[in-house]
This record gives sequence, C-alpha cells and structure tokens, in this order.
Amino acid sequence: MTATPLRPPLLMLQRSWQRYRQAPVLLAGWALGWMLLWQLTALLPLPLWLQFGASLLCFSWASAGLMDVAERPSPLTLASLWQPLRRAPWPLLLLPLLVGTLVALASLAFVLPGVLLLLAWSLALPLLLDQGCEAWDAMARSAQLVVRRRQQVLAPVLVLSGLTLLALGIGLWLLGLWLPLAAFLLQALYSSVKA
Repeated sequence: MTATPLRPPLLMLQRSWQRYRQAPVLLAGWALGWMLLWQLTALLPLPLWLQFGASLLCFSWASAGLMDVAERPSPLTLASLWQPLRRAPWPLLLLPLLVGTLVALASLAFVLPGVLLLLAWSLALPLLLDQGCEAWDAMARSAQLVVRRRQQVLAPVLVLSGLTLLALGIGLWLLGLWLPLAAFLLQALYSSVKA
C-alpha cells in the first residue's frame, strides 16, 4: 500500500496542532501582543518606510519566537519565546528588513519576481534560527534549499502564505490567532525538508 501525497502535510498539521494545544493562550497572546504593537506603530506619525520596517520586525520577531519553540520538547514559557531575540538580535533585525525590502522592490517591477523571491526566501527565518548564520547566508541557503526541494516546499509555502494573507485581510486579531499555527507549520516544513 502506498502513501497518499497528502499524508506528510497532514502529519505536519497534526504535530503542529498538538504543540499549539499545549499552551494556546500563551502562544496566541504572544502573537496578538506583537500584532497590537504593529498597530500602535502604525498610529505614530512615522514615514511610510519606517512603518513598513516596524511591521516587518513585529511580524518576524513574533514568528521567530514561535518557530524556535516549535520543535523543542521543553515546556512553553514566555522566556522561551524571547530566546531567539536574545541569542541573535542583529540577524533577526536584518533578515526581515532585507527580505521585505527586496521582495517589495521586486514586486514593484512586476508581481512574479516578488513572489519568486518570497518563495525562495521562505525558509530563511527557520534556517537562521536553526543554524545561527547571518541574514544573507540564511537567504542564500534558503534559496538553495527551496530550489533543491521545490516539489516538497512550493505547495505548502503557497498555501501558508495565502492563508496568512487571508487572515491579514480579515483582521489582525485573526492573524494573531493564526500566526502560531502557521509558524509551527513552517518550522515543521523546514525540519522535514532539511532532513
């Protein structure tokens, strides 16, 4: 009997949901707190490029904390969610700014280059957290990994990105609730691809 093509993604979803159920209030509170900070920065009289940078940082720092605890068997605590920001603050500061800016510039030229760059760099954050490399190295390794394993990566990343954009379009509160599960799924995808 052969395995169905849906079996690996469903297993990733099941594992991610089990991890999420261990501390749903903490995880949703973490993500919603960052989304609230994102909204508060939007109220400040800042230039558009600074608001864009602040939103990228809030989103990626929230995701970094969630991805870092996704694969750990240790109990979920607020201190464990802050761990990546203590361990590698500069790469975590540079990575979202580089990826966001370059994807936005490529999207201005035409939508397809922006989408391709977003797909190529989709595993940069979990790679940076796993290997502790610099931002440019994480982006380059992510592109290599996505190209090598494109059949495994492209469909799940497109679905995750689409659902995340849908949650963002509906409201930030829904994005805050969806973000922990999405981060766990992306980390599970990275773990399955790097093996």
